[in-house]
Amino acid sequence: MFSQVIRKQRELFGLTQAKLSFIAGVSLPTIQNIEAGRANPELETVQRLLQALGMETQFVARRTNWNFLSLCGVPLHNIDNAQEVTTYENCSKECFIGEMRLAINECNSSLNPGDKDRKSKALGATLLALQTHYPSVYAEFSSSTLAKELLNQTGLQKLRRIALKGLQKFL
Repeated sequence: MFSQVIRKQRELFGLTQAKLSFIAGVSLPTIQNIEAGRANPELETVQRLLQALGMETQFVARRTNWNFLSLCGVPLHNIDNAQEVTTYENCSKECFIGEMRLAINECNSSLNPGDKDRKSKALGATLLALQTHYPSVYAEFSSSTLAKELLNQTGLQKLRRIALKGLQKFL
């Protein structure tokens, strides 16, 4: 994909590979290999190319797949239908743990207030279910201060039972 972006942008600018090489200070064979998809350039090389092409690097956190978490037992309903729904067959415990980490972080930072309360309660209940029934999975979150805050919410017991039903199918 990166190779296609570089080639397309270079062509939009009307640059040859040799001209881009000169402007970016990157060797011609490097550019040729990048565009052919055969290179694994260092970040500095990527930044030089992008700068020469009027672009920049940006690191953005991946958004949580709430549909997947709901499927795994996090007690949420009416989730964003635009997200891809995943099935159990192509998911693993590691995938679940990764999505839970993203969700915990997202609850701390970027959710709107109405969504934040609902999702925080659901995550807290799921963490409580993990803590009591799947301690080896809960151990992945036990050192997180954000996860501990989610566990300290009131009214998690009913949601914990719902989460546990879903987790039993998945884990």
